[in-house]
Amino acid sequence: MDLNSIIPDKSDSWIIKGDFLFYRKIHLIPLCTMINGVYYVLLDAKCHKAVLKLTKKLMKMDAEFYFTTPLIANPKGVDDFNLKVVDTYIHNYANKHFFCGFRELDFDLIHNMVKWTEKENCFDLVKDIYDKYQKIVNQEHYDYYANRSFYDYDEEIRESFRGLYRDIQISKIL
Repeated sequence: MDLNSIIPDKSDSWIIKGDFLFYRKIHLIPLCTMINGVYYVLLDAKCHKAVLKLTKKLMKMDAEFYFTTPLIANPKGVDDFNLKVVDTYIHNYANKHFFCGFRELDFDLIHNMVKWTEKENCFDLVKDIYDKYQKIVNQEHYDYYANRSFYDYDEEIRESFRGLYRDIQISKIL
């Protein structure tokens, strides 16, 4: 298994350089790497459609894969890698494009995150990051000119976030 086998379509937008599979969208965006036989897809919202295509291909291949932060491609490195990855999972769970896209693919992003945290022994980071995003997602703003309140996130995402930590705990048990 190599990076050539996971290219989702025949377009020339997919390029392999070094250890990364790149997607061309104006410039090259790293999307996937393989470490010890496990695929790591960079969860980058700039090219959500390409990430969803790649996820669909990996699901069909029944390959072991996890998502990671786009900062993994930074040559400088990442200070607290596990914290950044969990933050990326939960942050992008609230992203409308990923939320709807993974639902259409019938892919459980949270279960994937829990499997990764168990593998890396960093499940204790999840609660603090979840609490941070729970406040952000459910934050209500008031527009004084229109005399109404509004939210930054859709109702469906807010409702899903209310029971998300319970789903995380259930996924850890199972």
